[in-house]
Amino acid sequence: MSKSKIEATSYEIEKGLYLVKQIVAKGATKPKAVETPTNHIAVIDCSGSMSYELPKIREQLKKKLPKLLKDGDTFSMIWFSGRGEFGALIEAEPVATLADLNDVNKAIDRWMRPVGLTGFKEPIVEVEQLVARVGKKNKNPFALFFMSDGCDNQWNRADILKVVEKTAGVLASATFVEYGYYADRPLLSAMAEKAGGVHIHADAFDKYEPVFEAAMQKRPLSGKRIEVEIGGDPIGGFAFVPTDGEITTYDASTGKAALPEDTAKLYYLSPVVVGEAHKSTLSFITETAVNLGADTEMLGVAYAAMSLFAVRMKPEVVYPILKATGDVRVINAFSVCFGKQKYSEFMDAAKLAAFREQDRFLEGRDPNKVPPDDAFTVLDLLRVLADDDGTRVLLNHPEFKYSRISRGRVDADENLTADEQLQLEVIRTQMAGEKSAKRLKELQAELDTVLTAKRDALKFVAEDAPDGYPISNLTYNECSPNISVLVKKTGTVDLSARIAAEQAKQPEFRLPLPVDQVPAKFQTHIWRNYAIVSHGLVNVEKLPVRISKATYEMLRDANVAMAVTPNGSDDVIVIDVKPLPIINRKMVKAVSAKDIIELEWSLLQARAKQKVFKAYQDELFPGVKLKGFTDLYTADGATWLKDQGLTSNGFSPKSVQADSKDFIMGKELEIKLKGCSKLDSMKAVREKIAAKKKLNPCDTFMSNAITEVDDFIKKNPKNLHEKWLTGQTQAQVAKTRGLIYQTAQIKFSVIVGQVWFTEFKSLDENQLTLKLDGQDVVGTCELREIEIKV
Repeated sequence: MSKSKIEATSYEIEKGLYLVKQIVAKGATKPKAVETPTNHIAVIDCSGSMSYELPKIREQLKKKLPKLLKDGDTFSMIWFSGRGEFGALIEAEPVATLADLNDVNKAIDRWMRPVGLTGFKEPIVEVEQLVARVGKKNKNPFALFFMSDGCDNQWNRADILKVVEKTAGVLASATFVEYGYYADRPLLSAMAEKAGGVHIHADAFDKYEPVFEAAMQKRPLSGKRIEVEIGGDPIGGFAFVPTDGEITTYDASTGKAALPEDTAKLYYLSPVVVGEAHKSTLSFITETAVNLGADTEMLGVAYAAMSLFAVRMKPEVVYPILKATGDVRVINAFSVCFGKQKYSEFMDAAKLAAFREQDRFLEGRDPNKVPPDDAFTVLDLLRVLADDDGTRVLLNHPEFKYSRISRGRVDADENLTADEQLQLEVIRTQMAGEKSAKRLKELQAELDTVLTAKRDALKFVAEDAPDGYPISNLTYNECSPNISVLVKKTGTVDLSARIAAEQAKQPEFRLPLPVDQVPAKFQTHIWRNYAIVSHGLVNVEKLPVRISKATYEMLRDANVAMAVTPNGSDDVIVIDVKPLPIINRKMVKAVSAKDIIELEWSLLQARAKQKVFKAYQDELFPGVKLKGFTDLYTADGATWLKDQGLTSNGFSPKSVQADSKDFIMGKELEIKLKGCSKLDSMKAVREKIAAKKKLNPCDTFMSNAITEVDDFIKKNPKNLHEKWLTGQTQAQVAKTRGLIYQTAQIKFSVIVGQVWFTEFKSLDENQLTLKLDGQDVVGTCELREIEIKV
């Protein structure tokens, strides 16, 4: 590798921040770029989380691969999953061979199947070894295409980056695709830097497909690299080159960068002037470019820098560049950048503006426009809708498109137990090797006996709800960034078959049975949660609702995008949820461990009271919920209905969770208070009090509530007891919901905003001791990555 002389110009963005253009090679000394055939290597993630996407990727490869490559190109493919699960399934196949795809298709179908976990290190090492094998006979350059939708859970980050850096020496180009929203973005960005490559985000197959095809059709102009001295200390430790619609990044953390020999210029951000300081600031040049059409090169580079630092979630770097450009549309877009969805959208928009002048300043220029810190959020929207008793959500409206976020439930009545599955497997095994027709009939009868014993699941049929459903409650997952609306659906359950089965058990001349009074079409209801935000991502893009005029005006004043569509005599408002940020900058500026620990303490107190009040209701006024069913269908009839999953609380049959078919990676934040692992039963707390045992904080909260109830009962007439208990329970339920909402805001800020509590210097610090109610309370903020089975 030869070294080049530093020749650079610095454009001031603000004091202490410069956009540097460094000349790598002038025309007289620059090597002549020659396009040569390319050896393409695709490394494809085949971990369990790719189970839904792999069939589409397989079909794309089988149908389009021969048409994508140019004459002289070769194609190799490496699949990978967890540790020790990887391999080359196609190695240096030329276009002529790919035209006859029989063997290639068999390899794709056999090996491109979801396997298990995710490990990046071994497939990268395999790339280097493949290049060594193929390179003995084929001297053309090698281009890497690496894609994953997950997080490496097999190797540490340093080991992965070390092998990427080593492998980069044998590659002419590299593309790293972050598939979906659950991949490890920081790691893939760092891998692209170490390889001197491009990092691209594709949220779904329709975005991935053209990215893959473009990579297969692109040829690097040269396979050789030169080592270039980097002036100054590049912010973020990387330099970049925008070209042909993509931004290639190069690791510059050592003060040097290995660049393709045909590179003419590279760019980076620096805290100091490198080379010569340009006489004008970037802001002035930008304004000149807008008004006179000049200096468009550095304006495009500024957008490229914003794109790169946005994907790295570095708002402190993006903001000054935003101010310098003054692009109102881009500034407004960045004001809602929280979480991968919004950062990805901004990254793509900024990258497009880097290469296309027509995508700049679409809403004018205002260098003084500052993004609002208190932008209206999805959390705000749901709170406003839930607070309006007149809100109705139209779940059957064509604009409402919903994706389940968890595994479904299977009715226990028709689901085979483990013992039954084993019994059936034994019978089927015996049948497989049996030749006797008589014995086969006997085995079939045994099989039928097991299956006949399983009852068909009862089905709930919802009534039409053209006016929509009220929001009964907002449900917040207390560890993960999920928010759901809880709705009550009315409908019927057909009990005719089960009633007939009960009646058939009785002799011909029988006494009346409890089921005789139960209607065959049983009127009931079910409760359903619909996740609007799932694991920090917007899960519902459009929300059709009926709302009051006051609520409509409130949302309109908050600049929420809404469309009014006629639907019969009333108007339906379709709210565009996707443009809204899940959280805003104000929420993440100062997330406090003290605040959330105090909230959790208050929440524990409210739950303790709620549990005690509820226990007293059940103890003093038993059977209140079943009273209606008992009066209508007798006590035995109410008991039979309960066995079918029907109570006055609605329809909820016994069920088991469906088998997992896939998984995604997510994060959750749990706040633990020492000595407060769970609330015990009221009976257990009473026994501790009677035995004069030491009470933990949870016990103490419940003990205080027990004393409060006992005092009220002693001092007040019996006819007031039930009403007072009901009121106290409802008050604690309302208080609990409010506290959960407040804690959810902080947890969303930490997980989605990717910040940590101000009291702690790093993620390694997570404990704080506070004096609460006269005692020392140790709170632990535990942030962890979890595997979410779906």
